[in-house]
Amino acid sequence: MIPRKKFRFGEREAVNPAAPIALTNEDAQNLDAYVGKIKETVTILRREIDAIKAGELEVVGQVYEEKSKVLKWLELRTPLIEPFLHHEAASNLGIKEHLAVLKKNIEEDDALLSRMTVAARTVLREVEKITNRNGLSGVYGKSGHKRGAATGGAVNLDQEL
Repeated sequence: MIPRKKFRFGEREAVNPAAPIALTNEDAQNLDAYVGKIKETVTILRREIDAIKAGELEVVGQVYEEKSKVLKWLELRTPLIEPFLHHEAASNLGIKEHLAVLKKNIEEDDALLSRMTVAARTVLREVEKITNRNGLSGVYGKSGHKRGAATGGAVNLDQEL
């Protein structure tokens, strides 16, 4: 018979189901590290937002790798923190307030990056229009008609074998 896997939360509940979740040293360290990473993420986002507002767009590329690593770390560690969000230790650390600040900064960064994307697409479309307007976009014959263009609709071809 295969023994059942033991999980920390299951063991805690088995000891005293009515008691609130007890915080272990590891849990406290996870909470501290999580708050630290939230602060680090907010700092990175603020740097990117301020750079975009100042017109220093090269910072977006420089910050991308760093930002994605920190956000991935937060994503992977969130399940370790979620059970303690209503715990007194989380309240003392102000995790909910830090998460609210993080959310605000992520939304602001997203809005700026979205506007940059729209602007870049618009510029590209305008450049293509100008290029097509000033170029002939093909080869023309003596008569002035475009070569290779089908005239008079679809061409039907009948073949006998």
